[in-house]
Amino acid sequence: MILTLHIDNRIISLACYEGMHQAAFASIGTESGSTAQEYAVRICQVLRFAGADTDALEGAVISSVVPQLSHTLVQSAQLLCGCAPLRVGAGIKTGLNLRVENAAAVGSDFIATAVAALEEFQPPLIIIHLAGAVTFTAIDEAGVLTGRSILPGIESSLEHLCQASAQLPQVDFVPQPPLIAKGTADAMRSGIFYGSLAAIEGMCLRYQEQLGREAPILITGSLAETICQYARVPMACREHLLHDGLALIYAKNR
Repeated sequence: MILTLHIDNRIISLACYEGMHQAAFASIGTESGSTAQEYAVRICQVLRFAGADTDALEGAVISSVVPQLSHTLVQSAQLLCGCAPLRVGAGIKTGLNLRVENAAAVGSDFIATAVAALEEFQPPLIIIHLAGAVTFTAIDEAGVLTGRSILPGIESSLEHLCQASAQLPQVDFVPQPPLIAKGTADAMRSGIFYGSLAAIEGMCLRYQEQLGREAPILITGSLAETICQYARVPMACREHLLHDGLALIYAKNR
């Protein structure tokens, strides 16, 4: 069994795979100052809580968008698996071709997500990745990653709205609020949720026009199922596409 880890600014998401079957999924928050041993203990605990046999781990693969945490989590993965983990980056076999201005600037999470998408779907493809930001990735008919668009994240947009106006209250994010709200808090939630949804729908249509035909749309990330349910544009929801891609990349590099 292998361990896949993705390190984001706030969350470290984790999954265990037996072949290409996901046996468990979990996540932990990042904590400034935590040691490799502390992260290893937390990872082990949440994976066991999710039903994984962490004693069976024999390898790991890591993607990261937080360089300052990467070294610590590499050490943690080595403690858990007994061997050095694979890191997605330069020199790693992915099978993905990129035609962008700076290939090194494309995050390892988007690389892994595209690898998994192309394993299941025929190009051209549009991939929507919901995380701290909303990112659109275009895959052309030849299976080449040709470019991206980045929008503010749904939850982070609400945080900014609360901070930007002194007269607006601090409110938490709630999916599927009433569209026409009767109170200020729900009005803020409505604007952010349905406004973001409309932006996603509009971007999908523009991407399909640019790619030349109705390319399949995949959506992934923590809010993928909710957006997929309410979008007026057909989408396929694959919540853990990033980790599926990491497992595929690990297999390609064995």
